[in-house]
Parts: sequence; C-alpha cells; structure tokens
Amino acid sequence: MSTGTRNGGMIFPPRSGVVPAARALADGDLAPAATGNGSAPAASGAPTSSKPQATETIARRAGAMVDEIDFPGFVAQLVHGTFDAIVDASIRQMESYSSMVSAVAKTVDQFTEENVTPNQARDWLATRYPGDIQLLLPDGGERVEPQLAPRKDGLTPAWLADYGVDGEELTTELLEDTVLPKVRLNVGTERQQLLATMVLLGMNRVVVRDGTISSKVMFRAAAQDAAKVGYATSNDPQQVNNWGERGSSTYANQTSTMVSTVQVNAQNESNIRADLFGEVKLNFVSETLPLERLADAAKVALVQRQSPAVRVAAPAAVAAPAPAAAPAPAVEGGA
Repeated sequence: MSTGTRNGGMIFPPRSGVVPAARALADGDLAPAATGNGSAPAASGAPTSSKPQATETIARRAGAMVDEIDFPGFVAQLVHGTFDAIVDASIRQMESYSSMVSAVAKTVDQFTEENVTPNQARDWLATRYPGDIQLLLPDGGERVEPQLAPRKDGLTPAWLADYGVDGEELTTELLEDTVLPKVRLNVGTERQQLLATMVLLGMNRVVVRDGTISSKVMFRAAAQDAAKVGYATSNDPQQVNNWGERGSSTYANQTSTMVSTVQVNAQNESNIRADLFGEVKLNFVSETLPLERLADAAKVALVQRQSPAVRVAAPAAVAAPAPAAAPAPAVEGGA
C-alpha cells in the first residue's frame, strides 16, 4: 500500500481538532485548553473569566464623571465670588473714606492723642536738630523708655524760640516736659491739615464699568482595544538526515506526536479627562465723589476748618475790595 493511501494522500496528516481549535481560540470562541496529543479541549462548562472591552465601558465611565463634576455649582461660585469681591471693594473704600472724614472732624488735641505718639515726636526732634539733640534708648536700668538729651551742656539754640522758651539752657527736663508736647501737637496739626486737604478733594472711587464672566467644561475620552493571537502546530515525529529515513520511520512507527502552541495578547486602554475653565474680565474706571455727597454740612464745615487752603482763601475773599459803581450818565433837559 502506498504512502498516500495509508495516510489519506498526506505524508503527515494533521490531528483532527487541533488546528480548528487554535483558529477558534484566535476568534475567541474556545478556551485555550488542548492536550499535547491532540485530544479534545476541556469541557465547555468550565468557568472562564471575561474582561469587558474598553470601548464598551468608556461611555459608562464618562457618564459617571459628568455626574461627579458639578458644573452648575462651579459657575454659580464663579459668579458669586466675582460679585462679592466687587461689593467688598466698594464697602472698604467707603469705610476708609468715612474714617478719614471722622478723623479730620476731630479737634487737634484729639487727633494728636490718637495718631501721634511721644516716640514719633522724639524721632522728629532728633532728626530735625541732630547737632543739638540726641536720642537715648532704654538701657534696662533707670531709663525704661527713649529720652531726649542735649549733645553737650550749656546750649541755648535759637530754635527754642519757636516753642516759647527762648534763651533758656537746653536740658533733658526742658526737652521732655516743655518742648516735646509742643512738637507733638505741631506734628499732629500738620498731619490733620494734610488729611483735611485730601478729604476736601473728594473720594476717588474705583467702579466696574463692564466685564464678562465665562466658564466651560471639556471632556476628553479615548478607548482602545487590541488583541493578538499567535498559534503554531508541528507534527514532525523526529529529526532525520534525509527523506528516505523519514519515510521508513513513518512505516515503522504508526504513531506521531503533534505540538500545538497558542499565544494570546489582549490589551485594553481607556483614558478619560475633564477640564474646567473659568475666566473673569472686568474693566475698571475711577470717579470722584465730592465731600458734600458723603457728609452733612456740619461735618463739612469742621473739615474745612482744619484745611489750611480754606483758611487762607477765606480772608483773601473778605479782603478783596468791592468793584466801584459806574457813574450815572448825565441827563440833558428836564427832570
């Protein structure tokens, strides 16, 4: 009997069920369970674990992310935060200007007591007359606070006349008990006058002319499934040197061994990303509100009394001579 007759026309016929099973595995229909001698695969009732594909779960994951991101709440917080910031800035401007008006409306003694400290007056004196006065710092002993002292004994500077002690000798007691209170009052007067002039100019308020608020959310979702199956079969009984020996071994041994290898590589990749964007654009302008729109007439009069510009302008207006009346034209004839 010829070789073709005994082997069905093939020298090495494939075992039934091996190659079809591998191809079925590549198609995903069968589990990769095949014996080395070509026996049937495992029973179909065996439990198999299947992982859902990324393309099937991407929509569900994107929907869950949309539910987690509160976009309306984000927009509401953006609008409310912008509005609260604008209102808070306006309130702070009004409060600051109101405190300035209240400070200027006080008497000089009250303003000095609240806004000028004795140490500030000492610093002013030591800086104004450095050749005659020195500032002694606390030494931890008898001197517990800064103190003014003359540079040397026997000094009678001419600037003492500005404080009503002309011709007296410059001593520590004179500086601390007589000169220092007057200097403190002078510093307070200068500051109050400057502040009164600023208040009379009006409040320079910053207001919002127009603006825009924009917000958006962007979702990016991408999914990719990749599967690669590789299989190889071999039914060569053994290694021989030539085809003659290969045929002899075929007749001698009526059994053959088939080796089937299946390799499966499946990859799932999904990526979901959400970006929230918020943008606020505001255009500011400045406007000046006069003092008369923010305070009553009595407080305005107090502020004007402290301003040196108003005190100087008032006497000048009084001293200005009135224009002479024009002479009456002469009338000819009767009455």
